[in-house]
Amino acid sequence: MFVDMRREHGATTRSTRIGLAGLGSCALVAAIVATSSHDGSAIGAPAYWAWILTGIQVVGLRTAASGNASGWLLGASVQFPWIAYALVTSQIGFIPGCVISGAVQARGYLRRHQPASRNRKEPVYA
Repeated sequence: MFVDMRREHGATTRSTRIGLAGLGSCALVAAIVATSSHDGSAIGAPAYWAWILTGIQVVGLRTAASGNASGWLLGASVQFPWIAYALVTSQIGFIPGCVISGAVQARGYLRRHQPASRNRKEPVYA
């Protein structure tokens, strides 16, 4: 019974983390669009967004590299703001890379949160 409660709690925690990542991602998208609509720069968005998004991406990669699965989630969730940035700056070439990067990082996060029995590989006998 104790094990089942832990699994249920773990699923809730994962859902909560994914929800918070989604909310943060939506907030960044809204901020990018809002600041871009009043920006008169040549690229169509304030230059600081590229630095902010790159910083978030680097923090996510560093966190994932240290073994914390939340880094994968952070890296995946920052891809939507990158897509918004690509759209407002007419740099459509960013979008395929963002989709691929988001998929790889989301998979990394989900794989790290699988139950131990599903995450373990069976030995291969040749």
